[in-house]
Amino acid sequence: MPATIRHSAARLALGFLLVMLVGGCAGHSATSTAASPSGTTSTTAAPSTTAPATTVPPTMTAEELVWLNAISKLHTTIDKPFNVGNLNMTRAKMVELGNAFRTCSRELARIGAPSDRLQPVYVIVQEACRIYDKGAKCFATAARVSDASGAVVAGSPEERTQKQAMDCGFAAQGDGGNRLADAEAKGQEIKAAVG
Repeated sequence: MPATIRHSAARLALGFLLVMLVGGCAGHSATSTAASPSGTTSTTAAPSTTAPATTVPPTMTAEELVWLNAISKLHTTIDKPFNVGNLNMTRAKMVELGNAFRTCSRELARIGAPSDRLQPVYVIVQEACRIYDKGAKCFATAARVSDASGAVVAGSPEERTQKQAMDCGFAAQGDGGNRLADAEAKGQEIKAAVG
């Protein structure tokens, strides 16, 4: 075999080995081994040059959309017993309204915390649930001092307790509902921002 062909074949083989070596190491951190003056060997990893992956998807995920929908359903569920033409405030109705308020914390615990992107919405919903929890206690107090029909003796301490408790319960319905509406609006704002 002539010398020029041998040199070309050797260069081609060397080039192939270099390509394989570089290609095989791509994406991996290199480890170098060096002898220390004492004769022991130390291993040092070369720093990685790959960029960290982003964790926030560019659009809303299916899980995020389901979570936002669950918050809207929660709001509807809590408001439902209040959305009647005439509330007959019997003891049973007071208990029902208090139970509707307790739905907030229970349901939020069931659906859990959302993604990082929806944390501002979650914080607002937590505030609403705290307001509703207070309102639930107020309706429980009103029910406790009332007879089955919701009546109390006029001028009695029970009447004052019932009035304060009912005012507190209905205030919680308005304030908690406003916070849930704020949470829903924040969710729509985030959804619109990511497209």
